[in-house]
Amino acid sequence: MLRKALLFVFLVTLSGLASAAWWEFGRAEGEPAITELKFNRVDVSRAEEVVVLTRDDLDSGLLTLRGRAEVGRGLIGLVEVSFDGGETWKKALLGERGRFTLDFRPELEREYAFRIRAITTTGQKSDPEEHSFILRVTAANPQDEVRQAFLALLRAYMEENRSAFMTLVSEDFEGNRSALEDAITDDFRYLDNIRIEPNITRVAQFDRTYEVYFTFNRQVQSTRSGQILRDSAATVAGFVREGGGFRLSRLAAPLIFGLSGASEIATSVTEQSVGQTVITLDPATGTAATATQGSTVATTGAGVETGSATLYASNNPCTAFEFDGGNTYPGQNCLGAFLEGDLRIEINLMWLQTGNTAQLLGSSFDATTQVPAAGYAGGPFVVSAGQVYAFSLLGGSKYGLLEISSVTDLGGGAFQVGIRYKYQPDGSRNF
Repeated sequence: MLRKALLFVFLVTLSGLASAAWWEFGRAEGEPAITELKFNRVDVSRAEEVVVLTRDDLDSGLLTLRGRAEVGRGLIGLVEVSFDGGETWKKALLGERGRFTLDFRPELEREYAFRIRAITTTGQKSDPEEHSFILRVTAANPQDEVRQAFLALLRAYMEENRSAFMTLVSEDFEGNRSALEDAITDDFRYLDNIRIEPNITRVAQFDRTYEVYFTFNRQVQSTRSGQILRDSAATVAGFVREGGGFRLSRLAAPLIFGLSGASEIATSVTEQSVGQTVITLDPATGTAATATQGSTVATTGAGVETGSATLYASNNPCTAFEFDGGNTYPGQNCLGAFLEGDLRIEINLMWLQTGNTAQLLGSSFDATTQVPAAGYAGGPFVVSAGQVYAFSLLGGSKYGLLEISSVTDLGGGAFQVGIRYKYQPDGSRNF
């Protein structure tokens, strides 16, 4: 039978000072420490206040405590466990190298004041307060709790309450937790009147994670353009138990929260949404738009340089642009050979430096995670706003990605061209 492990977590922030390794924190070498601690398959070594398990965590009604005690010098002679705050102690079965076990049959909904101590053969004792917490096995249906946690998270998001939202996000969020906070801040800055109608189709447990599968209808208003945008899709959010409730631990694309941060937030793409039109948000410009959901998460390759620039485009002079460092070189002689840069735009034509080639892509700038290996040409290219180009630079040793984000007619045959770019200095095609 598939074990449904884990439904625990702690009411306060996990402390890095828990004694996971006695020698890291100046403990005397003769003092013992509990360095590993599990109830069945649930790791409770970092618990500080409350551990909540469910009936599914039990094995035929039993919890088996397993762990390890260590000491710098000497031997572990005894490990004792208390379930009443130290009033009485039970001796654990001690094995080799400080390994120990103890079987315990808890009553549902009863609170146990857990303590544990290790004693060396010379009488040195570990501090039982280092691993002390309230233990409870609940009879509640965790799937209902997960649904309520999901709805609370959604409510905090639509109310644009960032602090309430982040308290419902796990400290062990599998994506980048800081990026999620930044991305929802962008959502609140650039989107108004956020309305999301979810339909939870099922809640399933996979090891310690409960995954909420749902479809949604969403409507937002762009603060920049005033445009109303709508989309509908299916996606997944994962939750784990922390302290007295469940917290968000992972998100799949299409993202329901943090629309600008898929590269650092989403860990997968929901298959049934591939090809669907979903709302996107560009954090650099604050532009909300729609795009087609791809089959992969738009992960950014390591070391990718990104930025934006404004180029002056006329017959003479014009601005040249260089991907490496995002440099611009004004006053170039557009009628002659390149002085500097990888490209320049004259009126509506983009010219490339010798050794560089490019191709027009059919995908959006934000959704492009890898540029093609072939299909490049030397140009020139007729440019217009909204186009996205892949670049093969220096004879194919480097790659870049460029979007013509805007084209403004200045009159007299001169134009101002806004661009966004990515540059991959490691030579790979991944962005």
